[in-house]
Amino acid sequence: MPPRKPSPAASRPAKIAAPALERFLSLMLVMVSVTILALLANLVLVSPVQHYASQNRLYQDIRLALAEGSAPTGPVNPDGTLVEPGTALGVLYAPIIGIGHEVMVEGTSAAQTMEGIGHRRDTVLPCQVGTSVLMARSGAYGGVGQAFTKLVPGDKFSVTVTQGSCTYEVISARRPGDQAPSAPAAREGRLTLTTASGAPFMPTEVYRVDAKLVTDAFDHPSVAFPTGALPSSEAAMGTDTSNLFALVLLLELLVGVAIGVSWLWRRWGRWQTWIVGAPAIIAVGLLSATAINQWLLPNLL
Repeated sequence: MPPRKPSPAASRPAKIAAPALERFLSLMLVMVSVTILALLANLVLVSPVQHYASQNRLYQDIRLALAEGSAPTGPVNPDGTLVEPGTALGVLYAPIIGIGHEVMVEGTSAAQTMEGIGHRRDTVLPCQVGTSVLMARSGAYGGVGQAFTKLVPGDKFSVTVTQGSCTYEVISARRPGDQAPSAPAAREGRLTLTTASGAPFMPTEVYRVDAKLVTDAFDHPSVAFPTGALPSSEAAMGTDTSNLFALVLLLELLVGVAIGVSWLWRRWGRWQTWIVGAPAIIAVGLLSATAINQWLLPNLL
């Protein structure tokens, strides 16, 4: 009687489970990789879409506010409360550098520069007597600030606020260490456009463009913030670490999703787990990446 051949199942070597520590480290590496990839995808691919959606919403808001004359004229509302950061203030038009219309918002922390050009709250509004400071990102979330670097002396652009429209003419561009122009006198108006320069998504220094008002300046109410009173998160290249607890919760949720996917992989199988787990990992990863952009990365990135 010929010897029986072993079945294919019997000829396979038995699977040996990896040690618990190795499985845990592998899971952590997957989590870190997903977060990094989600962060890069958010900066390069998702952030322009988020910025576009924010600008569409803000543009509708400011059109109505300008028509009603209800847009803020200073840092304080008529009822004495501070203007909420993120409130639409006006629109900047600079076709010469490819900016059709970009809505300006109150505040210059990372959360505001994600939506549009941020107005530094301890300065007057554009078109008013004095010096106004605006900040915009150079790479992510529309990268509007990158267009600022194309401005040269003599270029003109306009701004519309609730008091009316005005025109500015560029007088200089400067980097750290360069001499700033003299302060405006009497009823002169100035505007400083602030962004970052360097390799894409890797800013190295602050870049400023100074412009003078060439139309009549509007009066401004008293400024509620003395110079130097704003938090460091609203300074150029500032980071906002005020809400790290929420970021920790998101990262914990990401760990929980990764553990759940690992468990499903063993229980269900590869394709079933991908169908259920991939959308969850991508969604939580993008939320975590957005939180990292808002609370850990510079506001001019």
